Amino acid sequence: MALYTQLDAAALHRLVDAYALGTVQELTGIPQGSINSNFRLVTSAGRYFVRHTTVRSADDLNFEAGLLALLNASHFPSPRLVSTRDGAPFLELQGGRVVVFAWLEGEELTRERLTPEHLEALGVELGKLHRVGASYLGVRANPYGPEVVRGWLKGLEQHPDAELSAIARELHGHLARAESLRGGQEPRGVIHADIFLDNVKWLGDRVSALFDFEMACQDALTLDVAITLNAWCFDSGRYRPELCQGLLRGYQVQRTLLPAERESLFGHALFGAVRYTASRIRDFHLSGLPPDKLAPKDFRTYLARARALHQMGPEGLRALVGV
Repeated sequence: MALYTQLDAAALHRLVDAYALGTVQELTGIPQGSINSNFRLVTSAGRYFVRHTTVRSADDLNFEAGLLALLNASHFPSPRLVSTRDGAPFLELQGGRVVVFAWLEGEELTRERLTPEHLEALGVELGKLHRVGASYLGVRANPYGPEVVRGWLKGLEQHPDAELSAIARELHGHLARAESLRGGQEPRGVIHADIFLDNVKWLGDRVSALFDFEMACQDALTLDVAITLNAWCFDSGRYRPELCQGLLRGYQVQRTLLPAERESLFGHALFGAVRYTASRIRDFHLSGLPPDKLAPKDFRTYLARARALHQMGPEGLRALVGV
C-alpha cells in the first residue's frame, strides 16, 4: 500500500467513469503497506478505498473477488468489492490494475488497548473464515511459501551490510527448523494470511470487518492461526499468554484444532516470524521510498518473535497458548 503510483487527472477521470462513482471531491494517498498504492476516494456517491497494483495478476484479483463474494453472501464481516459498469472486479489502469471497495466503518485498535476479549472475538471470526472458506472453489497457491522465503534469504546473505547478512544466515537456520516441524497431513483451505492489527476494523468490542484479502490463498489453516498469533499477541519482547489463549479459545469455538495442528503450530509460527522478518527487510528497510510515501515497519520486531520462539520451543509455545 505504499504510494508507488500517483493517479494522474486522466486516470482518475477514467476510474470514476468506469465505476460510475460520480464527481470526485477528494483523493488522499495512504502510505501504509508495502507493495501497492492505496487511496481514500471521496465522491458525490460516497467514500471508497482504491487500490492500484502493478504486481498482482488478473488471476490473483479474480480469486480475491470470488472469495469476497462468498464471504459477503455468508454475512461474514468483510469488504464489499465495487464492480465496474460492465461488472468487472478490476480495471486496467495506468500500468497496472485498480480495484475499488466501499469504505469500511469502524476503528483499528492499537496494541496498548488489546484485551483477551478482543483476541477471543478475533479468534471466533478467524474460525468462521476457515469454515466458510471451505466451500470456495477458487485456487491460489501461497505466493510467499518457504521456497520464496528461502530465495529472499539467499539474496540477503550476499548483502554488503554485515548485520543483514548475519541475520539472513540466522533466519536460514530458523527456517530449516520451522520446515522440519510443519505437518504435511493437516487440513488446508482458504486462509487470509495477513491478519494484522491494521487489517481489522472494530465497532466497540465487535469485529466489524476483516479486510485486505490480497494475500488470501490456500495453505494450512494453522498457518493463518500462527500468523495472527504473531501479529496480535507479541508485545515488548514477549508473547502475552492471556492474548494467545484468548485467540485460541475463540478460534476453537468455531473449529477445534486437530492433534496434528497443535503439534505443527510452533513450526508455522516460526515460519511466519521468519517470513515477515525477511519481507520487512526487503520491502521497508531496503526501500528507497521516503516516509511520506511508505510508512516504515521495523523488521527487528519480527526477528524478536523468531528468537523468542526458537528459545521456547514447541512445548513452550503449546503451554503458552493452552493447547
